Amino acid sequence: MTKTRYSVFIGGMLLASVAALAHHNPAAHYIVDERVEIDGVVTRFVPVNPHSRIYFTVTNEQGEVEDWMAEGDSIINLRRAGWTTDQFKAGDRIHILGRPSRDGRNLVEWTFITTPDGEEVGGGNGQIGERVRFMDTRLAEYRAQRGQ
Repeated sequence: MTKTRYSVFIGGMLLASVAALAHHNPAAHYIVDERVEIDGVVTRFVPVNPHSRIYFTVTNEQGEVEDWMAEGDSIINLRRAGWTTDQFKAGDRIHILGRPSRDGRNLVEWTFITTPDGEEVGGGNGQIGERVRFMDTRLAEYRAQRGQ
């Protein structure tokens, strides 16, 4: 590989790595120091990578129905926490705690989602509490299998 080609290759890799890091910084899209709570009705759950999405409707204070989207963790991480691809279905009522959109759109990065029966399912984007809870559950299962 020539010196010029090598330099172009390294430069391209550096640019790509910076873009990847910027994408995963929630502060670019959300106000990370604020939390909002939203009640809505699911219209569609899209379990994908890099961020799963829940589309839902909210009835605002004027009685108008608004379309919203909540973004959470990847489906890989959600599956590890016990989620299924049909975790939420159209018509399900949800309560979302999350970070609001930086630009005022009807968009939220969810931290926790609570179902009408009070079950808190988590699944927030990169939330350490969710991961710790998952690890604790798996560790308890392992210890039970070993008789500890």
